[in-house]
Amino acid sequence: MAPPPPALLLLLLIAVTVPLSDPAPVFPDEALPTKSGYLPIPPANASLFFAFYEATQPLTAPASTPLLLWLQGGPGCSSLLGNFFELGPYFVTPDAETLSPNPFAWNRRFGLLFIDSPLGTGFSAAPSPADIPTNQSVIAAHILAALQSFLALDPSFRARPFFLAGESYAGKYVPATGAHILDVNPTLPEARRVNLRGVAIGNGLTHPVAQVATHADSAYFTGLINARQKRELEELQAEAVALTRAERWREASDARGRVLSRLQNMTGLATLYDAAKQRPYQTEPVAAFLNRAEAKAALGALGDVAWEECSDAVGAAMHADVMRSVRPEAESLLRRTRVLLYQGVRDLMDGVVSTEAWLGGVGWHGLPAFLDADRAVWRTRGDGELAGYVQRSGALSHAVVYGAGHLVPADNGRAAQEMIEDWVLQAGPFGRRGGDGLRSAA
Repeated sequence: MAPPPPALLLLLLIAVTVPLSDPAPVFPDEALPTKSGYLPIPPANASLFFAFYEATQPLTAPASTPLLLWLQGGPGCSSLLGNFFELGPYFVTPDAETLSPNPFAWNRRFGLLFIDSPLGTGFSAAPSPADIPTNQSVIAAHILAALQSFLALDPSFRARPFFLAGESYAGKYVPATGAHILDVNPTLPEARRVNLRGVAIGNGLTHPVAQVATHADSAYFTGLINARQKRELEELQAEAVALTRAERWREASDARGRVLSRLQNMTGLATLYDAAKQRPYQTEPVAAFLNRAEAKAALGALGDVAWEECSDAVGAAMHADVMRSVRPEAESLLRRTRVLLYQGVRDLMDGVVSTEAWLGGVGWHGLPAFLDADRAVWRTRGDGELAGYVQRSGALSHAVVYGAGHLVPADNGRAAQEMIEDWVLQAGPFGRRGGDGLRSAA
């Protein structure tokens, strides 16, 4: 047989000697957290997983650039859902293979910290089922211990303004932890104090006995149920309220579950978290991505821990906590720091009516002035699109976010980013005189 022509031989050599390009890394360098891994919590002889992203475009000097801690709800849902689906710098793509930049990331103006809490949540494996907390006091102590471990990682962190934020069941974690921090601070050396400047709660479950009584009204006055269904739902709500007042906590939690289940059945909605959606939030790719060995290694997570969006074990451990209130802690915060409450207008689970039901009864000297304050139309900067409505007085700001359900940053990223940045930095509609973006709704 004749030898191959020289040109063909050259092509064959090139094919053999030129290496194939490496596949794209799971985590490109620009998507890696600034710091991540585990924060010791000495009271429990355990640790909580964290991921921290430094501010990318801060408006303040590094020493005064705010830090914000995000806590997810559940109970037992991982803050990495917030990271990779709602407000972090990169989102998991629908194919669960790659990451894409989030143009409305919350770490643009300040450092953003995610912690998987309580123990047993996300990558924060509990040493044993008995170590999973069952109440807000233990959770708050664990978060403060983890926060102390985080602040010790960099000497500059301690003096930076610190803010607590979270959504849904974090409507309990945030007030409980914030009040605990402010209670403990005076007992600590100055070098160990946390510079807490405010808390933000999105679509929060905070005072359940008042909130569970609002579902029938919310659904009826939006046309989702009729008068007969409203009466049926009110009977179920009354049962949940009575059990809560009797402090029969597990039974009360079950009764609330029946209210929500019946409401779901009556309305036929894909999810109570957003009345406008035809499908529930599509969060499954986050789990597929985070359970890849490469993703765990990049984040510094334990390789043998299976990441779950929400832990059934934590949910079971916290079952008796569901109907307990943290309104006293919220009242304590209003007397000592700034508070932002925000809700997506389409949420039927823990939405606007639900929040206003408990807010109207808080024991705070500034409440009459707040209730009498204007509720102003709020528009995004630049394009002037309707972002929602803002009402504020003294330490309290309340924002209703248009075009959003339970997961506000996932539904209306632009409005959510402007809201949190302006509130933290006291600018725009949250500035001392209101500022750009507000129009009177009177």
